[in-house]
Amino acid sequence: MKRIIVKISIVLLLVLTMAGRKDTEVSAKIKTKKITIDLRGGNTAASEPEMVRKAKKVKVKSSKKSVVTVKFKKKRKQIYFKAEKKGTVVVYVSCKMKNGKTKKMKYKVKVIKTKAPTDLERSKKAFAIQNQYRKAKGIKELQWSDEIYEFCRYRLKTSGYDKHVNLGRDMNDYFGGFNVYKDLLFSENMTTGGTAKDAMESWKKSQRHYRNLLAERHVCGAIACYKGMWIAIFYDKDKSDFVNWKSFQMKKITVKRYDSASNRYIAGSGFAYYEAPNKNDTLKVDKIPSSEGKVVYLEIGKSYVFYERIVPDGYEKAKTVRITVEENGSNEIVLSN
Repeated sequence: MKRIIVKISIVLLLVLTMAGRKDTEVSAKIKTKKITIDLRGGNTAASEPEMVRKAKKVKVKSSKKSVVTVKFKKKRKQIYFKAEKKGTVVVYVSCKMKNGKTKKMKYKVKVIKTKAPTDLERSKKAFAIQNQYRKAKGIKELQWSDEIYEFCRYRLKTSGYDKHVNLGRDMNDYFGGFNVYKDLLFSENMTTGGTAKDAMESWKKSQRHYRNLLAERHVCGAIACYKGMWIAIFYDKDKSDFVNWKSFQMKKITVKRYDSASNRYIAGSGFAYYEAPNKNDTLKVDKIPSSEGKVVYLEIGKSYVFYERIVPDGYEKAKTVRITVEENGSNEIVLSN
Protein backbone atom coordinates (compact mmCIF):
# COMPACT_ATOMS: atom_id res chain seq x y z
CA MET A 1 0.00 0.00 0.00
CA LYS A 2 2.85 2.30 0.86
CA ARG A 3 4.47 1.62 -2.51
CA ILE A 4 1.22 2.57 -4.31
CA ILE A 5 0.98 5.85 -2.35
CA VAL A 6 4.61 6.65 -3.11
CA LYS A 7 4.10 5.97 -6.84
CA ILE A 8 0.97 8.14 -6.90
CA SER A 9 2.86 10.96 -5.11
CA ILE A 10 5.71 10.79 -7.62
CA VAL A 11 3.30 10.89 -10.53
CA LEU A 12 1.45 13.90 -9.07
CA LEU A 13 4.77 15.67 -8.46
CA LEU A 14 5.83 15.07 -12.05
CA VAL A 15 2.47 16.35 -13.36
CA LEU A 16 2.68 19.49 -11.22
CA THR A 17 6.28 20.10 -12.29
CA MET A 18 5.41 19.76 -15.97
CA ALA A 19 2.44 22.06 -15.55
CA GLY A 20 4.66 24.64 -13.84
CA ARG A 21 7.14 24.44 -16.69
CA LYS A 22 4.33 24.88 -19.22
CA ASP A 23 3.03 27.95 -17.39
CA THR A 24 6.55 29.36 -17.32
CA GLU A 25 6.98 28.76 -21.03
CA VAL A 26 3.67 30.50 -21.79
CA SER A 27 4.65 33.40 -19.55
CA ALA A 28 8.03 33.66 -21.23
CA LYS A 29 6.40 33.96 -24.63
CA ILE A 30 4.63 37.21 -23.67
CA LYS A 31 7.01 39.93 -24.77
CA THR A 32 6.94 43.43 -23.30
CA LYS A 33 7.92 46.47 -25.32
CA LYS A 34 8.47 49.96 -23.95
CA ILE A 35 7.14 53.13 -25.56
CA THR A 36 7.55 56.75 -24.41
CA ILE A 37 5.19 59.44 -25.68
CA ASP A 38 5.99 63.13 -25.18
CA LEU A 39 2.86 65.27 -24.96
CA ARG A 40 4.85 68.31 -26.12
CA GLY A 41 6.10 66.60 -29.25
CA GLY A 42 2.75 65.06 -30.28
CA ASN A 43 0.48 62.77 -28.29
CA THR A 44 0.31 59.74 -30.59
CA ALA A 45 2.49 56.77 -31.44
CA ALA A 46 2.12 53.70 -33.65
CA SER A 47 3.56 50.19 -33.67
CA GLU A 48 3.28 47.31 -36.12
CA PRO A 49 4.97 44.20 -34.68
CA GLU A 50 5.30 41.14 -36.86
CA MET A 51 2.85 39.21 -34.67
CA VAL A 52 0.12 41.75 -35.42
CA ARG A 53 0.80 41.80 -39.15
CA LYS A 54 0.36 38.01 -39.37
CA ALA A 55 -2.66 37.79 -37.05
CA LYS A 56 -6.17 36.91 -38.18
CA LYS A 57 -7.75 38.84 -35.32
CA VAL A 58 -6.28 41.39 -32.89
CA LYS A 59 -7.60 42.66 -29.57
CA VAL A 60 -6.01 45.54 -27.64
CA LYS A 61 -6.73 46.89 -24.18
CA SER A 62 -5.30 49.72 -22.07
CA SER A 63 -4.98 49.31 -18.31
CA LYS A 64 -5.87 53.00 -17.85
CA LYS A 65 -7.78 54.74 -20.62
CA SER A 66 -7.58 58.11 -18.88
CA VAL A 67 -3.83 58.06 -19.57
CA VAL A 68 -3.57 56.19 -22.89
CA THR A 69 -6.24 54.94 -25.27
CA VAL A 70 -5.35 52.29 -27.83
CA LYS A 71 -6.85 51.12 -31.12
CA PHE A 72 -5.99 48.50 -33.71
CA LYS A 73 -6.12 49.78 -37.30
CA LYS A 74 -7.04 46.68 -39.26
CA LYS A 75 -6.26 48.03 -42.75
CA ARG A 76 -2.79 49.23 -41.80
CA LYS A 77 -2.14 46.40 -39.35
CA GLN A 78 -0.97 48.94 -36.78
CA ILE A 79 -1.59 49.60 -33.11
CA TYR A 80 -2.24 53.28 -32.38
CA PHE A 81 -1.61 54.81 -28.97
CA LYS A 82 -3.07 58.17 -27.97
CA ALA A 83 -1.78 59.83 -24.82
CA GLU A 84 -4.25 61.84 -22.75
CA LYS A 85 -2.12 62.88 -19.78
CA LYS A 86 1.11 62.03 -17.98
CA GLY A 87 1.38 58.57 -16.44
CA THR A 88 2.30 54.95 -17.09
CA VAL A 89 0.00 52.19 -18.40
CA VAL A 90 0.18 48.67 -19.71
CA VAL A 91 -1.40 47.87 -23.08
CA TYR A 92 -2.31 44.23 -23.64
CA VAL A 93 -2.35 42.76 -27.14
CA SER A 94 -3.95 39.41 -27.98
CA CYS A 95 -3.49 37.98 -31.48
CA LYS A 96 -5.42 35.02 -32.90
CA MET A 97 -3.19 33.52 -35.58
CA LYS A 98 -4.28 31.79 -38.79
CA ASN A 99 -3.32 28.39 -37.35
CA GLY A 100 -5.79 28.90 -34.50
CA LYS A 101 -3.18 29.59 -31.83
CA THR A 102 -3.27 32.73 -29.67
CA LYS A 103 -0.20 34.85 -29.11
CA LYS A 104 0.06 37.69 -26.63
CA MET A 105 2.29 40.66 -26.00
CA LYS A 106 2.13 43.87 -24.03
CA TYR A 107 3.43 47.42 -24.09
CA LYS A 108 4.57 49.48 -21.16
CA VAL A 109 3.67 53.02 -22.23
CA LYS A 110 5.10 56.01 -20.39
CA VAL A 111 3.61 59.43 -21.08
CA ILE A 112 5.79 62.45 -20.30
CA LYS A 113 5.73 66.16 -21.01
CA THR A 114 9.11 67.79 -21.50
CA LYS A 115 9.62 71.51 -21.11
CA ALA A 116 9.88 73.59 -24.25
CA PRO A 117 13.47 74.75 -24.78
CA THR A 118 14.15 78.37 -23.92
CA ASP A 119 15.33 80.85 -26.54
CA LEU A 120 18.78 80.71 -24.94
CA GLU A 121 18.89 76.90 -25.22
CA ARG A 122 17.81 77.06 -28.86
CA SER A 123 20.41 79.74 -29.55
CA LYS A 124 23.22 77.73 -27.99
CA LYS A 125 22.13 74.69 -29.99
CA ALA A 126 22.48 76.71 -33.20
CA PHE A 127 25.87 78.00 -32.01
CA ALA A 128 27.01 74.41 -31.44
CA ILE A 129 25.95 73.47 -34.99
CA GLN A 130 27.84 76.50 -36.29
CA ASN A 131 30.99 75.33 -34.51
CA GLN A 132 30.48 71.86 -36.00
CA TYR A 133 30.54 73.46 -39.45
CA ARG A 134 33.78 75.27 -38.59
CA LYS A 135 35.38 72.18 -37.08
CA ALA A 136 34.53 70.10 -40.15
CA LYS A 137 36.50 72.60 -42.25
CA GLY A 138 39.45 72.61 -39.86
CA ILE A 139 38.63 76.12 -38.58
CA LYS A 140 38.91 77.05 -34.92
CA GLU A 141 35.63 77.04 -33.00
CA LEU A 142 34.16 80.33 -31.81
CA GLN A 143 33.91 81.40 -28.17
CA TRP A 144 30.40 82.06 -26.86
CA SER A 145 29.92 85.57 -25.43
CA ASP A 146 27.03 86.24 -23.06
CA GLU A 147 27.45 89.99 -23.61
CA ILE A 148 27.18 89.67 -27.39
CA TYR A 149 24.16 87.38 -26.92
CA GLU A 150 22.38 90.13 -24.99
CA PHE A 151 23.12 92.56 -27.81
CA CYS A 152 21.77 90.02 -30.34
CA ARG A 153 18.51 89.92 -28.40
CA TYR A 154 18.42 93.70 -28.29
CA ARG A 155 18.93 93.84 -32.08
CA LEU A 156 16.02 91.49 -32.78
CA LYS A 157 13.67 93.14 -30.30
CA THR A 158 14.55 96.66 -31.46
CA SER A 159 15.01 96.35 -35.22
CA GLY A 160 13.73 92.88 -36.06
CA TYR A 161 14.73 91.26 -39.34
CA ASP A 162 16.13 94.49 -40.81
CA LYS A 163 18.69 92.89 -43.17
CA HIS A 164 21.58 94.63 -41.36
CA VAL A 165 20.27 98.17 -42.00
CA ASN A 166 20.33 99.29 -38.37
CA LEU A 167 23.37 97.43 -37.07
CA GLY A 168 25.49 100.58 -36.62
CA ARG A 169 22.66 102.53 -35.01
CA ASP A 170 21.84 99.70 -32.60
CA MET A 171 25.51 99.35 -31.63
CA ASN A 172 25.66 103.06 -30.76
CA ASP A 173 22.38 103.00 -28.86
CA TYR A 174 23.20 99.83 -26.93
CA PHE A 175 26.90 100.24 -26.14
CA GLY A 176 26.99 104.04 -26.10
CA GLY A 177 30.43 105.55 -25.60
CA PHE A 178 31.92 102.09 -25.12
CA ASN A 179 31.28 101.40 -28.80
CA VAL A 180 33.37 104.39 -29.86
CA TYR A 181 35.99 103.88 -27.17
CA LYS A 182 36.63 100.25 -28.19
CA ASP A 183 36.03 100.94 -31.88
CA LEU A 184 33.79 97.87 -32.04
CA LEU A 185 33.32 96.11 -35.36
CA PHE A 186 30.73 93.35 -35.80
CA SER A 187 29.62 91.25 -38.74
CA GLU A 188 26.35 89.36 -38.70
CA ASN A 189 24.06 86.81 -40.32
CA MET A 190 20.28 87.05 -40.21
CA THR A 191 17.48 84.68 -41.22
CA THR A 192 14.06 83.38 -40.22
CA GLY A 193 13.10 79.86 -39.21
CA GLY A 194 11.44 77.69 -36.60
CA THR A 195 14.38 75.71 -35.25
CA ALA A 196 18.12 75.99 -34.74
CA LYS A 197 18.59 73.45 -37.51
CA ASP A 198 16.41 75.49 -39.89
CA ALA A 199 18.44 78.64 -39.24
CA MET A 200 21.81 76.95 -39.66
CA GLU A 201 20.77 75.15 -42.85
CA SER A 202 19.54 78.46 -44.26
CA TRP A 203 22.95 80.06 -43.66
CA LYS A 204 24.78 77.01 -44.96
CA LYS A 205 22.87 77.13 -48.24
CA SER A 206 23.75 80.81 -48.74
CA GLN A 207 27.29 81.21 -50.04
CA ARG A 208 27.71 84.66 -48.46
CA HIS A 209 26.35 83.69 -45.06
CA TYR A 210 28.26 80.41 -45.02
CA ARG A 211 31.50 82.20 -45.86
CA ASN A 212 30.86 84.65 -43.01
CA LEU A 213 30.28 81.97 -40.37
CA LEU A 214 33.42 80.10 -41.51
CA ALA A 215 35.68 83.19 -41.54
CA GLU A 216 38.94 82.38 -39.74
CA ARG A 217 39.29 85.95 -38.45
CA HIS A 218 36.26 85.57 -36.18
CA VAL A 219 37.14 84.78 -32.56
CA CYS A 220 33.90 84.95 -30.60
CA GLY A 221 30.23 85.79 -30.93
CA ALA A 222 26.73 84.54 -30.22
CA ILE A 223 23.47 83.51 -31.86
CA ALA A 224 20.01 84.58 -30.69
CA CYS A 225 16.44 83.88 -31.72
CA TYR A 226 13.26 85.84 -31.12
CA LYS A 227 9.78 85.25 -32.56
CA GLY A 228 11.01 83.21 -35.51
CA MET A 229 13.94 85.52 -36.30
CA TRP A 230 17.59 84.48 -35.96
CA ILE A 231 20.78 86.49 -35.77
CA ALA A 232 24.45 85.52 -35.49
CA ILE A 233 27.02 88.17 -34.57
CA PHE A 234 30.77 87.70 -34.98
CA TYR A 235 33.63 89.61 -33.31
CA ASP A 236 37.25 89.35 -34.35
CA LYS A 237 38.80 89.92 -30.91
CA ASP A 238 38.62 88.12 -27.58
CA LYS A 239 35.33 88.09 -25.70
CA SER A 240 37.11 89.54 -22.65
CA ASP A 241 36.71 92.95 -24.33
CA PHE A 242 33.10 92.93 -23.14
CA VAL A 243 33.58 91.74 -19.56
CA ASN A 244 32.02 94.33 -17.22
CA TRP A 245 31.61 96.75 -20.12
CA LYS A 246 28.56 98.30 -18.47
CA SER A 247 30.66 99.38 -15.49
CA PHE A 248 33.14 101.25 -17.68
CA GLN A 249 33.15 104.92 -16.67
CA MET A 250 33.40 106.78 -19.94
CA LYS A 251 33.64 110.49 -20.52
CA LYS A 252 32.76 112.39 -23.65
CA ILE A 253 35.66 114.62 -24.68
CA THR A 254 35.82 117.11 -27.55
CA VAL A 255 39.21 117.42 -29.24
CA LYS A 256 39.82 120.84 -30.84
CA ARG A 257 42.66 122.40 -32.83
CA TYR A 258 43.51 126.00 -31.93
CA ASP A 259 45.80 128.33 -33.88
CA SER A 260 47.35 130.98 -31.66
CA ALA A 261 48.49 133.15 -34.57
CA SER A 262 44.97 133.69 -35.90
CA ASN A 263 43.32 133.24 -32.49
CA ARG A 264 40.73 130.78 -33.77
CA TYR A 265 39.80 127.09 -33.89
CA ILE A 266 40.54 125.39 -37.20
CA ALA A 267 39.62 122.19 -39.06
CA GLY A 268 41.66 119.60 -40.94
CA SER A 269 44.04 118.48 -38.22
CA GLY A 270 44.76 114.75 -38.05
CA PHE A 271 45.54 113.54 -34.55
CA ALA A 272 46.45 110.34 -32.73
CA TYR A 273 46.04 109.32 -29.11
CA TYR A 274 46.82 106.39 -26.89
CA GLU A 275 46.49 105.18 -23.33
CA ALA A 276 49.76 105.82 -21.55
CA PRO A 277 52.08 103.99 -21.43
CA ASN A 278 50.60 101.27 -23.69
CA LYS A 279 50.96 102.96 -27.08
CA ASN A 280 51.31 99.86 -29.27
CA ASP A 281 48.03 98.25 -28.15
CA THR A 282 45.85 101.35 -27.68
CA LEU A 283 46.86 103.77 -30.44
CA LYS A 284 43.99 105.37 -32.37
CA VAL A 285 43.90 107.97 -35.11
CA ASP A 286 41.21 110.47 -36.04
CA LYS A 287 40.63 113.79 -37.75
CA ILE A 288 39.06 117.07 -36.71
CA PRO A 289 36.43 117.79 -39.39
CA SER A 290 35.41 121.28 -38.34
CA SER A 291 36.22 124.11 -35.97
CA GLU A 292 33.77 122.59 -33.48
CA GLY A 293 36.16 119.68 -32.94
CA LYS A 294 35.90 115.89 -32.82
CA VAL A 295 34.18 113.87 -30.06
CA VAL A 296 36.04 110.92 -28.52
CA TYR A 297 35.27 108.77 -25.48
CA LEU A 298 37.91 108.19 -22.82
CA GLU A 299 37.92 106.10 -19.67
CA ILE A 300 37.79 108.02 -16.40
CA GLY A 301 40.89 107.60 -14.26
CA LYS A 302 43.25 106.74 -17.12
CA SER A 303 45.99 108.86 -18.67
CA TYR A 304 46.24 109.60 -22.40
CA VAL A 305 48.66 111.19 -24.82
CA PHE A 306 47.37 113.27 -27.78
CA TYR A 307 49.54 114.52 -30.62
CA GLU A 308 49.07 116.00 -34.06
CA ARG A 309 50.08 113.73 -36.93
CA ILE A 310 48.69 115.69 -39.91
CA VAL A 311 49.24 119.46 -39.81
CA PRO A 312 46.82 121.62 -41.82
CA ASP A 313 48.52 123.51 -44.63
CA GLY A 314 49.97 126.86 -43.57
CA TYR A 315 50.01 126.10 -39.84
CA GLU A 316 52.66 125.05 -37.35
CA LYS A 317 52.49 121.63 -35.69
CA ALA A 318 50.61 121.51 -32.39
CA LYS A 319 52.29 120.51 -29.18
CA THR A 320 51.71 117.09 -27.57
CA VAL A 321 49.08 117.04 -24.81
CA ARG A 322 49.08 114.67 -21.82
CA ILE A 323 45.99 114.37 -19.65
CA THR A 324 44.42 112.24 -16.92
CA VAL A 325 40.66 111.98 -17.36
CA GLU A 326 38.70 113.08 -14.30
CA GLU A 327 34.96 112.84 -13.80
CA ASN A 328 34.67 116.52 -12.89
CA GLY A 329 37.53 117.68 -15.09
CA SER A 330 37.51 119.46 -18.44
CA ASN A 331 35.43 118.14 -21.33
CA GLU A 332 37.85 119.51 -23.92
CA ILE A 333 41.33 118.78 -25.19
CA VAL A 334 42.92 121.58 -27.17
CA LEU A 335 45.81 120.95 -29.52
CA SER A 336 47.64 124.21 -30.04
CA ASN A 337 50.88 125.51 -31.45
